Amino acid sequence: MADLPEVQMTVMAVRPDAEVETTGTPPPIDPELLEEAQRQIQAGSSNEAINEALRRMVLEERDKRRAAMESLWKMNEEGRFDYSHFEAADE
Repeated sequence: MADLPEVQMTVMAVRPDAEVETTGTPPPIDPELLEEAQRQIQAGSSNEAINEALRRMVLEERDKRRAAMESLWKMNEEGRFDYSHFEAADE
């Protein structure tokens, strides 16, 4: 993951206590899946295919979180949340 600082930054932003492995032996990769990804992405090397696949996954997950946050903000603006129980907790 050292090649993708965005991944480490995303993990640390969401789970600051998470340990991100940046050294050591990489995990085994399914060779058939890697070959298919390399073909679909039209990557020149397996490393390029892995990095591109990871980049796409990270961007997709960020987009999902962004859309969920926007949905929550919209629901809040529409008054769809009841905050009255918070006021009772202060008493």
